[in-house]
Amino acid sequence: MKKILLCCSFTILVLIISCGERIKEENPVEMNEKGIQLINDGKQEEALQLFLKAIKSPKLSGDYKGTIYRNIGVTYNQLDKKDSAIHYSTLAYKCFRKNSYDYLINAADVDLYRGKTAAALPKLLKAVKMEPDDMAVNNTLGLLYLGEYGDTFIDLDKALAYNLKAFDITSSRTMEEVLALNYYKLENYEKAELHYEHLHQNYPDMISYTLDMGLAKYKLKKKTEANKLFEEVLAKDSSYRETIDIFKDNNR
Repeated sequence: MKKILLCCSFTILVLIISCGERIKEENPVEMNEKGIQLINDGKQEEALQLFLKAIKSPKLSGDYKGTIYRNIGVTYNQLDKKDSAIHYSTLAYKCFRKNSYDYLINAADVDLYRGKTAAALPKLLKAVKMEPDDMAVNNTLGLLYLGEYGDTFIDLDKALAYNLKAFDITSSRTMEEVLALNYYKLENYEKAELHYEHLHQNYPDMISYTLDMGLAKYKLKKKTEANKLFEEVLAKDSSYRETIDIFKDNNR
């Protein structure tokens, strides 16, 4: 049975800002930027190919290599290829000075992908003190406290603080999806509905947003609107019927 609320890892991809002359099409910085946009459009496989191509460029400095290695690791993790995610995240943290901010967040990624959340948390808390306004560490801490890496450290209120910060820094699709899920889990269905409506409006082909908006509306007793959305989901993929029926049975 499909999960009622669909959520995958959304560890933030780092955008390298280009400067100076206009970037040529094959420049690794531009490929990285295009890859990030593909991730935001839900096209992880296409993004991965761009990142893998970019990392081969001889033009990359050590820090740029670390950034793109991290993006490769994150994308492999989203594709549920843990061994590859661990490998590239390890390459990423080795590009940075030990105990620097970038070292810590990449080393924490390795811990998280290995299921060692307790080892990752101190690194992330140290990193967020160094760079409290950076999206990457706020996003990762938000996910950790939301339960993305196990139930031990779930704290929905802590998660919300970090997820709000990450969304405020960059209002991307992935950041908004995590924020909407956080509100849903906190039973703040009004705010969850608001964000899912925005996501559904901007990404109408992503069936998970149609479903999740329907779930939020059903919780708010807007059953006519919710059922219309559920029919929309079933028209695209009838295998969701069991998920919807069980949800309705549990929320009579």
